[in-house]
Amino acid sequence: MAKTYLPNQIKNISLMGHQGTGKTSLLEAILFAGKKISARGKVESGNTVSDFTKEEKDAKMTIYSAVSSLERGDVKMNFLDTPGFFDFVGEVLAPLSVSSVSLVVVRPKAVEVGTKRTAKFLKENKKPCIIVVNKLDKDNSEVDKAFASLQELFNGKCVMMNEPSGIASAFTSVRSTLDDHMDEITEKVANCDDEIMMKFLEGEEISADEVKAGLPKAIAAGELIPVLFTSASTMVGVEELVDFIATYAPAVDTIEGVNNSGLPSALVYKTVVDPFQGRISYVFVKSGKITANSESYNVNKQSKIKIGVLGYPNGKDIVPTNEIVAGDIGVVTKVDALDTNDTFGDASASLISPIRFPQPVVFFGIKVDNKNDEPKVSDGLKRASVEDLTISVERVPETKQLLVGCQGGTHIDTILNKIKATYKCQATTEDAKVPYRETIKGTSDVEGKHKKQSGGAGQYGDVWIRFSPSEKEFEFVNSVFGGSVPTNFIPAVEKGLIEACKTGILTGNPVVNIKCDLYDGGYHPVDSNEISFKIAASLAFKAGMEKAKPILLEPILKMTITVPNEFVGDVMSNVSKHRGLVGEFSVDGDNQVITSEIPQIELSSCVVELKTLTQAQADITHEFLRYAEVPREQAEKIIASHKAAQA
Repeated sequence: MAKTYLPNQIKNISLMGHQGTGKTSLLEAILFAGKKISARGKVESGNTVSDFTKEEKDAKMTIYSAVSSLERGDVKMNFLDTPGFFDFVGEVLAPLSVSSVSLVVVRPKAVEVGTKRTAKFLKENKKPCIIVVNKLDKDNSEVDKAFASLQELFNGKCVMMNEPSGIASAFTSVRSTLDDHMDEITEKVANCDDEIMMKFLEGEEISADEVKAGLPKAIAAGELIPVLFTSASTMVGVEELVDFIATYAPAVDTIEGVNNSGLPSALVYKTVVDPFQGRISYVFVKSGKITANSESYNVNKQSKIKIGVLGYPNGKDIVPTNEIVAGDIGVVTKVDALDTNDTFGDASASLISPIRFPQPVVFFGIKVDNKNDEPKVSDGLKRASVEDLTISVERVPETKQLLVGCQGGTHIDTILNKIKATYKCQATTEDAKVPYRETIKGTSDVEGKHKKQSGGAGQYGDVWIRFSPSEKEFEFVNSVFGGSVPTNFIPAVEKGLIEACKTGILTGNPVVNIKCDLYDGGYHPVDSNEISFKIAASLAFKAGMEKAKPILLEPILKMTITVPNEFVGDVMSNVSKHRGLVGEFSVDGDNQVITSEIPQIELSSCVVELKTLTQAQADITHEFLRYAEVPREQAEKIIASHKAAQA
C-alpha cells in the first residue's frame, strides 16, 4: 500500500502552457530524474506515462489530463499533465482547480498565445506558478527576449532562480542565481511575511536561510514567480527543477480550507467512463480523509453512497490504497452516483466550490452511417458529455437532430474518433439545423370547408376564421353568434388550429404569435362531427396563412465576447459580417466585454473565425434572446432548400 502524507508534504502541480512547449516530455524527464521510470518515453512513439490513450497516441499530443506522482524524501509531488490545444480547455481547468501550484512551460522565445491564456486562467483561479523555460537545446533560443516578455506578462514578478550556460549545444548546465537575486527576493518575501517585513523595515539583517524559508509563501501568494531553465530532451536543468519544486513549491496546505483533521469532504474534479473498468472518479480530498470500503454521502445529490476501491493514479495505472487524506489526489472506482463537481464525504460537510467550465460554443449535427448503430453513438456521446462538461448533447425535438455542442472542430473529431474506436461504429457531422418559426405580418379572412360523402355516414364542417398577428404564442377567440357552429364543435376547431400550428406552410416549422378568430360557419345535423371541424380548421389555417403575409423567424442569441483591447476592431467587424448587431461595451481589467446579438445560424462559423482572429484569446458565451424575422434574401434560400428537400 502507498505511503500517506500530510497536507504540508503534498504538492499538486499542474503542467500548463502553449501547445508544443514540451510539457509531456518534461514530465517524462522529471519522472526519470526522480527514478520513477527507468526510461523516458516519447510523444512521437506513443509510450509516455501521461499520454496513454489511443486518441493521444494517434494525435501525438495530450488530449486528456493525467496524474503521475513522484516522492522525494518527505514530499509527495502529484504532477497533472494538461493539453495545450485550446479545444480541450476542460482538461486544463479541472486539474488547475486542485493544484497548489502550476508549472507554466514555455519556449525560449517571446510569449506565445497559449502562455497568455494560461496566465489568464491562473489569475481567474488565483493560482501561483513556477515558469519553466524549456527546449534550451534548440538553435533559435532567445533567453533574454523570453524573460523580458514573461516579465511584461506577469507584471514584473518573475525572478530567475538559475541561468543557462548557453543555448543549443552550449546548453550543458544551469547555475543557481538565487543568491544573486537575494535583495529582490527578500523584498518579495517580506511582502508575505510579517516578521521578515519588520526586520526589513527596521534595517535588521535577514539571513539567506530566513528568506529561503519564506520563499514558498511568496510563491503561493503570487508575489514571486520563479523562472528556471531546462531541456527535457537532454535532461539539462531537470534535476535542479525537481529539487526546486520539492523544496520551494507551495504545498496543498496553502489552499484555503484544506484540513486533515476536519470532516471528510472531497471533490470529484474529473470523471472517466471506461467501457471495461466502469466509472473512475478522480477526487481531491479537501478535508479529513476518504476510506476504502466505507459508507459516504453525496452532498450534492443528498444521498448515501458506498465507497469501494480507492487508489492513487499514475498515468494509466492505479495503485491501491486504504485511504486518501486531505490535500491528496486519488481515484474512486465504480461509484455511478458520483459526477464531476460532486462533493462527497460527511453528510454535514459543506459543498466545495464547483469547477467553472466554459459552455459549448460551436454546434454540430450528428449523422450515424448505420441506423442500427444509433444507440451506440448516443451512448458514446452521453459518455463524452459525462467526462467533459464543456460538451452538450441533445436530441432537438423540432429538428429531430442529434446535436452536439463543444469547443471546436478538433474537439468533435476527437469525440467521434473515440466512439469509432470504442464502439466500432461510424458517425459524421453535418450542419446544425436551426429551429425556425413561422408567423404572419398581415391579416386574412378565409373559409375552411370539409365535405365528404361517399356512401354511409358523411363528414361536414364549415368555418370562417380571421387570422391576425398576436403578442401571445397562440390566441383563439370564439366570436360565433347564433349557433352557426354548434358549441360542442368549438373545441374541435381550436384543437385543429393548434395541431395545424405545428407545421407552417413555408418550411414546416411551428407557427407562433397568431390570433385565430372563429366568427361563422355551418354544420350538417347528421354528417357534422369533431373530425370534420378539425379538418375544416386546418384547411382554413393553410388558406389564412397564405393570405396573411407569412414570414420566417429565426432565433437570435445574445453573445458576450471578452477579448483583449487589441482585437476589438476585428471582433466588431466579424460580428457584423455574420449579421450580428454590436451592442454595449464594458471594461474587465485589460479586456473589453462586448455584448452583441447574432442569428443562431451564424453562431458556430462566427465563433470559429473569432478564435482565429483573436488567437484563441476570446472568451465567448451565449444565450437565447428572442425570435426575429429572417431577412428576405436569406428566407428565400431557406424556403427553397426546404421545398427541394421535400420534392
